[in-house]
Amino acid sequence: GRGGEELARAVRAWRLGGATGLSVLEEEWTVEGEARARARAALEAAWEEDERPFLRARGNRWTVVGADRQLRLDRDGLWWPYRREEGHWTPVGGPARDPATALAVAEGDTGQEGREGPEKA
Repeated sequence: GRGGEELARAVRAWRLGGATGLSVLEEEWTVEGEARARARAALEAAWEEDERPFLRARGNRWTVVGADRQLRLDRDGLWWPYRREEGHWTPVGGPARDPATALAVAEGDTGQEGREGPEKA
């Protein structure tokens, strides 16, 4: 079973995105081929070169180096904001089409923290 904190993170992920939100929390997968190319293009287009955060990629997770912020990519190409809280990566908002938008939510800069559902186009 899940411990109390782990259960709280799972409930939060579910509330933010249902089964997909829970999958993003629990499953790490390798982004390959066309999905990898799309992810890389989205990351490059999201910020001006001099404003782009330094991100360390591992599987479908991009962690901001030197910060407790992370982006996670789901299998539909949406970005999920995460923040390290009490030593654990925790979902802090619903999915966004744009990685910069998701990262702003993770940084708490948008007033959108904790909002549910996908970003509207």
